[in-house]
Formats: sequence, C-alpha cells, structure tokens
Amino acid sequence: MRLNQLLIIVFSFSTVYLSASNVVIKGNASTFIGKEITIYNYADYVSNKKIQVGFTTVEENGSYYFEFNADDVKKVFINIEDKSAWLFVHPGEVYNINLKFDEDFNKGRIYDKQLSIIFNFPVPMELNQQVRKFNQQFDQFIADNRVLFEKRDHSIEPKLKAFKTKTLQEVENSNSEFVTNYIKYSIAATQNALDVSYIISNTNKSNNTKANIYLEYLDKKPILYNNPEYINFFKDFFKGELKELTLQIKGISISEAINDKSSFLELSKALDAYPFLQEDEFKNLFILHGLFELSKDKYFAKANIIKILTEIKTNSKYPNQKIIASNIILEINKVKFGKGSLAPDFSLKNKDNDIVSLASFKGKPIYINFWTTWSIPSQKEMKIMQSLYKKYGNKIQFISICADNDFNKMTSFINKNESYSWIFLHKGNNNHVLDDYYIATFPQYILIDKNLKIIQAPAGRPGGTAERATEKNIEKDFYDLVNNH
Repeated sequence: MRLNQLLIIVFSFSTVYLSASNVVIKGNASTFIGKEITIYNYADYVSNKKIQVGFTTVEENGSYYFEFNADDVKKVFINIEDKSAWLFVHPGEVYNINLKFDEDFNKGRIYDKQLSIIFNFPVPMELNQQVRKFNQQFDQFIADNRVLFEKRDHSIEPKLKAFKTKTLQEVENSNSEFVTNYIKYSIAATQNALDVSYIISNTNKSNNTKANIYLEYLDKKPILYNNPEYINFFKDFFKGELKELTLQIKGISISEAINDKSSFLELSKALDAYPFLQEDEFKNLFILHGLFELSKDKYFAKANIIKILTEIKTNSKYPNQKIIASNIILEINKVKFGKGSLAPDFSLKNKDNDIVSLASFKGKPIYINFWTTWSIPSQKEMKIMQSLYKKYGNKIQFISICADNDFNKMTSFINKNESYSWIFLHKGNNNHVLDDYYIATFPQYILIDKNLKIIQAPAGRPGGTAERATEKNIEKDFYDLVNNH
C-alpha cells in the first residue's frame, strides 16, 4: 500500500561516506542507455513545490552518475521518461542503485509508471531499508486489523498503541532520528484519521482526543521541516483550523488582521490568545499553513495574504519558514490557467540559440506542442503536424517546445527531420514553463488566440479522431479559427 504504490524496491544496499553534504547516486540502468535521468526533490513539504535538482544521461555501458548537495535527509524522485521512483538520501552518502522497469507490474498504468530500484549489498540499518521495513509492517498491520479500523469505535486504539511501541523499540539502536520520527508521525497521522473529538465525553471512552494527540506529538516538540511524515501530520492535524478560528467570536481579530490590516504582527498577536500557539516558531508555521489554505478561500483577500507572507519571507528569523513563505507565494501567484486566461509568457532558445518569447508571436493564433524525443506519440504526431502546418501555417503559428533536458537532443532531432520547418524551442533550465502550462504528460497541446489568451488547454491533438476516437481533432478548430476571425 504505502511504499508499494510509489516504489518497487529489491533492497540490497552499500553506503560510502562522502565529505561535507554531497550525495552521489550512481549505478546501472542498462535498459535506458542514452536516456536522461532527472532528479527532483521538494523545496519544502508545506507547499510541496517540486524542484529539479539536475539530470544525467545513461552511458553506453549502462552506467550513470549524479552528484548533488543535500543539507539534510531528502526525499528525491528519480525520473526516466514517464517512469519514476523515489528514495531518501542522507548527506555524505553514496547510493549504488540499479534502475529497471518491470513491464508486468506496470501493465495498465498510464500516468504512474514506476521504476524498480535495486540496491546492491544490503545493510539492514540503512535509512531506506528501515523505512521500507516499517511501511511493509504498517501495511500488514492495517490489513490484519481492517475490521477494527472500519468499526470506528476506537477498539483499534490499544492495538495501534502496541504496534507503535513495538516498531519504535525495533529502531532504538538505529541511531536514526529521521526513521524514528518517520514511524512516529506515520502512526500519528493514522491516530488523527480516527474519529477524534476535542474532549472526552461519556459516550467517548477513548483517550484519542485532539488535545491528547497535540500533547503527544506537537506540544514542545521540535519542528521537523525535513521529515515529510511530520509535516503531513501537521497539515492534517490543523486542516481548516485557521478558518475555524476566524468563525469564533474571539476570532474576529484574526479576520481583521488578514482582511483589513494585512499585517503579520497583528495576526500573530491575535493568535496569542490560543494556548496551543504560545511557542513562536510553531505559531508561525501554523500561520504559514493556514494562510496557504485561506488563499483558496473567496472570503479572504489573496493580495493581503501575499503581503503577510512577504513579511514572513523577508523578516522571519526562521530560515526554513522564509523558504516556505517564498514557495507558497509562488504557488498562490500561479496564473489562473484555462480558457480565456492570458497564456504564461516564456523566453526560450531556438535551435540557433536565439531567445524567443511568446509575446513576439502576438497578432497570430498559436498552436503549441510540448514534446520529448523519448515519446513515441510525440514523434508520430509530428508527421501529422507537418501536414497541418503546410495547410494552416500562414495563418496559425506552430511552436514545438522540447522538454528534454539536453539541448542537443532537440537539435539532433531537427537535423534528422529537416522538413519540420516550424518554430522549435527548448525549455532549457526554464522548468517553470512546464508548471505554468500544467504539462504532466507528452505530447500535450495548447491553442492560443492572437491576443495570447488561451482558447483550449489542453487542445486537440493532430489526427485525434484517427487514433483516438474519444479525442477531438484539432483541424476542425483550426478551420473555425481561420474562417471566423
């Protein structure tokens, strides 16, 4: 369930320690010779903003090597084409792993194809080994006690407590605070997911109250910014809490601090009235999470929320919270994307290394194609695009944006297909262009009007009705666009 949904791991591990905080991931991926391996991680676990760490290419002998800096334990994602896996990495360690793809396991998967990670030479106390072992045990515990979980009468609580005690005892000698906290807050999230009341009543004999969970897992505890299970538990525990406080009589000052005064200082003062928010750093994390939630609420002024977050980003004495505030602002400021919205601008290199912006094409409808050299449908549909370009290219601007990391892969493709004479651009290091256009699969198409406003996103694919009976053929839209404008 938990780990298996994300990662197939045949664990055998060998660790070599590096100096400082560098991490090396290397090994064999002979199935993917010549392919790119891209590494991502989360900038923080509150905003869940994913950032690209870098990429490497699998050599002719099947080997690959990637080195990067990590200041703490990180959850990293390894992507090859449309396939991915994840693992935790510790600063100063070398991870020797082989990457494979199990066709049978991935049969039927379209958008969540999973790589198999094979670690060489197992070390039981290694971080990923312990996480994997716990996840398997927890999955089995949930499966064995499903009836008790479904009864929702708190009869599962003694067993859950015993399971927690047992698993924490097993890792006592691991010397890994990360693993201990990973286990602790994974179980905390399950406790919180049970029917939790704020107080103990006659009808509720459980000690699994909101207050008790807070005291056990959050009160006067260190904030674990780099442990995803802690932050996920924190977010679940306080889900909707700031909004709930504003609905109380004494919460009027909270709403005023946001909507009228747009002041972090006033918001912080208003929250001082609550006993569970007396610790400054903890209160500020509560504010960050709460404001992120309220940014999606029509009753709170988004501009004011951004102003408060900017105060935190600029003035906070907690470096992690500055980063979180900055990333939340970026997420909030994402342009509303869809029909009628202004298409996000970009400035990308063409095959001649010239910078080309979207704005330079204003005045003519635009058909944008996001593609990769490894995507077979991308290459097949280029041939159909060629015929569409010959027919409509004088009235509609065609642009193909290559999402491969390596610029040379785009130029090599163009050189082999000289008849493709429309505009080709490369994303380069501008990974935000994929986020801005919500590109998750390849190929994907966007249709934009002459004033740079979105007509369709995603737009129809070339020959859509020919190969995919359920998809719209873009040529009809081209015809309407050309003849009705």
